[in-house]
Amino acid sequence: MHDDVIYDCAIIGGGVAGLTLALQLARAGRRVVLFEKEIYPFHRVCGEYISMENHDFLCRIGVPLAGMNLPVMTQFTVSSPSGEALHHKLDIGGIGITRYVLDQLLARLATEHGATICEGTKVTDVVFANEQFTLSTAHGATYRARLACGAWGKHANLDSKLHRPFLEDSRKGRQFVAVKYHLTGIDFPAATVEMHNFKDGYCGLSPVPGGLTNCSYISDVRNLRAHGNSVAEMERQVLMQNPLLRPYLEEAQRVANPPIVISQITFRERSTIDSHVLMLGDAAGTIAPLAGNGMSMGMNASALLHPLLLDFLDGRISRAELEQQYTRAWRGLLSLRITAGRLIHQVFGQPWLTTAGIRVLRKLPFMTDIILGLTHGKPY
Repeated sequence: MHDDVIYDCAIIGGGVAGLTLALQLARAGRRVVLFEKEIYPFHRVCGEYISMENHDFLCRIGVPLAGMNLPVMTQFTVSSPSGEALHHKLDIGGIGITRYVLDQLLARLATEHGATICEGTKVTDVVFANEQFTLSTAHGATYRARLACGAWGKHANLDSKLHRPFLEDSRKGRQFVAVKYHLTGIDFPAATVEMHNFKDGYCGLSPVPGGLTNCSYISDVRNLRAHGNSVAEMERQVLMQNPLLRPYLEEAQRVANPPIVISQITFRERSTIDSHVLMLGDAAGTIAPLAGNGMSMGMNASALLHPLLLDFLDGRISRAELEQQYTRAWRGLLSLRITAGRLIHQVFGQPWLTTAGIRVLRKLPFMTDIILGLTHGKPY
């Protein structure tokens, strides 16, 4: 047993959802422990675009955005596999920041406020009994906590340990692979987010600090298998068939080499609570890149969950009430965005559908505003 301490809350997963929750709890004087299997700083597969809806929240919890000289995006471009394009303004806009910088910064802030951050630590099991959780790690240590939150991303061994219902459906459905790296040496428009479709997938490009362009894409795994599991060959034979995407990939130098790749991604609906573990971020419902950015939604969920956790810890609500209120609030705030993103995700990557959709939206710009409104939230 680790120091025989009983933490108020244990958070499994140190992405932006888990880190912002840990930081809020630590700032409120709560005893919180967070587990991250990697060691900061490190790169993640991520679009690295944060909607401005999160700006005030990040500033409130101590992130010094004003002094970080981050690129601001106010324009959006989307193209079909054949190169038909739609250009539109982003009313709320967003900022670009690398996860390499942001995650380490959030971890440092949480530590400064008293959180325990266990890097390089993989949680292998979490068990609820007698109104507390016992967490086991790959190092053989165990930790106890009154609350446990799952923020481990798109998939983890703990999903199987908790017998989460979405797993069975996921094995039968389509699976995707995601790839990310930074590009340099290209003339990319500084204030623009671009989303380029290709057969059975789409690629997002957006600026991040240091004169770099984040390139992250998602593809049906069949594209990769059809090209000998070679990312480079898949890019040449599939992604570069889009004439607007091709010049970027041909001309650019790749800063992260080799690219970061994750596989076995599915977009099945998930539950917000399993075995009394409260889920947030991708663990609560894998967020399609088109849902208006997963980082924003993960942070939004942490802001939603934080006051409810305090209510439980202070005895104002029971565990059952905490779970009911969080599920209701999460669905009210985020499920429409996730559903909208999932539906658009099914259209993207289908050549004739995206071409037809872009032609319609060019004639009816108000519909583009509606779609962007569905996939972006409001400041909180």
